[in-house]
Amino acid sequence: MISVVTYGRNDNYGFNLYKRTAFGFNCLAEVLTEEDEVLFVDYNTPGHLPTLPEFIWDTLTEKALKLIKVIRIAPEVHDSIKQDSPLKILENVSRNAAIVRSNPKNYWVLSTNPDVLLVLASKWSSLTDLLRDQPDSFYEMPRFDIPESVWSALPRSEPQDNLHLLRDWLVHHKAAIPETVPDYRFQKFLLFDAPGDFQLAPREYFFRLRGFDESMNKYLHSDSNLAKRMWLLNGERTDHLLGHLWVLHQDHYLSGEWAKNVGTIVHNDYHTKVDLQSALEANDDKWGLQDLRLPTFSLAEKIRQGRRFFPPLPQPVNGDLPLSREPDWSMEPLYRLCHYSPEVLALYVRELLQIVRPESLVVYLGDNAVSFEQLSRAWEEVSPGGAPVEDFCASPAGSDTLTPDVLLVDCYYERSEYWENRIRMLREQMQYQLAKGRIQPREVEQEVSRFADNADENQLHRRLTLLWKMHLGRLRMRPGSHIVLIGCNLYCRHFFTFQEAFATHCVGLESRQNWLQKLHSRYQRLKVRMQVEEEHNFVLKVLWLIRMMKRRAFRSLTGHESLMGYIYLKQFLRYRDRLLKPLNLRTLYVHHRLVVMRVES
Repeated sequence: MISVVTYGRNDNYGFNLYKRTAFGFNCLAEVLTEEDEVLFVDYNTPGHLPTLPEFIWDTLTEKALKLIKVIRIAPEVHDSIKQDSPLKILENVSRNAAIVRSNPKNYWVLSTNPDVLLVLASKWSSLTDLLRDQPDSFYEMPRFDIPESVWSALPRSEPQDNLHLLRDWLVHHKAAIPETVPDYRFQKFLLFDAPGDFQLAPREYFFRLRGFDESMNKYLHSDSNLAKRMWLLNGERTDHLLGHLWVLHQDHYLSGEWAKNVGTIVHNDYHTKVDLQSALEANDDKWGLQDLRLPTFSLAEKIRQGRRFFPPLPQPVNGDLPLSREPDWSMEPLYRLCHYSPEVLALYVRELLQIVRPESLVVYLGDNAVSFEQLSRAWEEVSPGGAPVEDFCASPAGSDTLTPDVLLVDCYYERSEYWENRIRMLREQMQYQLAKGRIQPREVEQEVSRFADNADENQLHRRLTLLWKMHLGRLRMRPGSHIVLIGCNLYCRHFFTFQEAFATHCVGLESRQNWLQKLHSRYQRLKVRMQVEEEHNFVLKVLWLIRMMKRRAFRSLTGHESLMGYIYLKQFLRYRDRLLKPLNLRTLYVHHRLVVMRVES
């Protein structure tokens, strides 16, 4: 009934690829039936090496061996189709090659990755059982990251036990929190972060769309492009299976494989291929390499000796799969990023603390007592004989300079009652404008989201820059030391703001903002003021209406809502590259709300 599509390469990418893949295959097989199939596309593995599934066959369960079918795409094929792609794997070609070669009798196709695990509520005997009465639709799911130290401590040969233990770990630590991404820029076709780990739809849907867009041969966003086209095909609707299913990901960021090229990798054009995407079909009628005879084989048939069989263990009843808290569908991405759960993020900071020297000096730079307590507890558990975490802000301003091995920079943000009330009042104003027919329904959440993001960013920026200016000058970071930004990711403003402050106050580099950056910063503050005061000020009310009309006109003519924002982004990226080049901070690890960097020099 189900064809599971995934891909990979025998190159040991990331941390412990062979265990992650075997662990994933074995656990995936546990939730499938004998009639289902797992199509693994082995892409561009050197010809003298076996495919990845063949390489790890002796660590797979009997059921996994029977379900896996391998499709091999040789290096010569890649060389003939890669065009200008810098990648060793063309993900969209790989997935499409599996889709067009999937069993036509199977009703559903699930596109996922080999290090992903599926945990079903116990009322479902299999994924087929769950989907039997589900309506035709496009389904996305959030993924929950499992730290490396947790999944690597489990044997790959015991999938049932592993699924139960990992489920219980998430429940115990209340870490089953879905990363929703409601934002006026995505407007519901993306429900969750990292959508490529679970994209499920009837097989017919994939064929009507002609699969993934093979012209997207750079890094990232091909899953978002598929989500947008599925959303359009499905009547502007995307569904989920929360309460029935969890998607777990074996975290492997700490190895640094992904992050070592961040800032230099070439991305697919998100604006063109996602924001402006309106066509359903992609590719020509030969999509998925249909014109080529690719080697395809059953893994079980090819591997006939040296196999290990692990009998299944009794399955306990676990009921439904409740989340740690209800999904937050509010379109306020910055607040959801910075207003994090300290108990959960401490679990992932702990991953770094486990690999630094026990005698390391760990310094906390922030003003959140709960975060400090959780991080201190994690460090005490990891290194019971070491010095306690130092609260840098609690020491006198004129105290001695510190040279930490690990600097924990907290960006936690709690919105004040004043701004909560202002956002509520703006939403009421927008509803009034909507009732009068002056704005469109979609613009209500867009305007509230913009205002909330601008207000939060201004408040957070003011607090953090003052904090960093006061304290960073007293730090000296040696090469090899680590900096952890908590409540932050690569795409928010304060990620770069910290690097700028670090370069200025700690390293002594000169930071010079140009006139456009200063103008943009003032304009952001003006926009917040306009929306705070416009109901009492006729001039600001007129300016707000003009801005709304300008945005609509620009969107229809250019696809961009703000010409200044577009120009500013180009200028900012050049300024960022010029400042960061001599700084030499290497990004090692990126979680949803966590960035780990290492000082290289």
